[in-house]
Amino acid sequence: MCNPRRVTIQLNRCIESAWRQTVEQVQSVSGSVSELARINTRVPLDEEMGDSALAMLERVLSGEFKEFEPWDRDQQGVFHRNLGDLTMMYDPATHQLSVETQLTETVTAEARAAVEASGFTVGEVAVEAVGTYFDDNWGGRDEGVALEEAQKSADHKLSKAIEELHLQQHASELEAARDQARTQAQILAEQQLAERQAATREALRDRLRVTLAQGAERASHIMNQAVGEAYRQTLISLVRQNGGRILTNEQTGSVINVELELY
Repeated sequence: MCNPRRVTIQLNRCIESAWRQTVEQVQSVSGSVSELARINTRVPLDEEMGDSALAMLERVLSGEFKEFEPWDRDQQGVFHRNLGDLTMMYDPATHQLSVETQLTETVTAEARAAVEASGFTVGEVAVEAVGTYFDDNWGGRDEGVALEEAQKSADHKLSKAIEELHLQQHASELEAARDQARTQAQILAEQQLAERQAATREALRDRLRVTLAQGAERASHIMNQAVGEAYRQTLISLVRQNGGRILTNEQTGSVINVELELY
């Protein structure tokens, strides 16, 4: 193997040409959709047994009687009972029972937009590429192969240098195009998000209506048990306050049997 030899190719190019490049941007947005369904009804205990029955209902919901699980109570005095997919709320101030259910879902949207940046480039670029070969053509590397490789390398470097010159001279145009594409993509994404949120909201409402309809009977049964116990305890309290006796005080399921003796 003889000493390697080198061939060098130098390319110079004067650039005076129009330039354009398409810039694409992608934007993603997300938002939550929350819907609430509620049924309100008044508990008219005071109309039949007076305020003492309402006060007794609060004692029942507070868990004062061992047969009944206590409800949670917030700082405003409203009782809460969590049924999983439903929440019951009783407000002693208004005598109102509310049954509600809520669903929340996150919605995402993605959009892309493309804007063209353009300008006129003026300048000069120069590149150099080297190829190697051997006098005895060792390894199949003769001068022709070296020249071909050097030419390919020089052409590649020249194309890259021209593109870099374009980018240097038109950096502001590129940045403006990116900003414009980003803004357009953001607008499109927000439009898509709004459409998806509207569709999701309708779907949530349908699901909530079904959940509320299925759970209303269960909630009514729970409240009726509490109201029945309030009736019973109020009646027992009134009898004892007036010197009477309780002869029978039994409950089987939802049936309450109380025998009283009044004097």
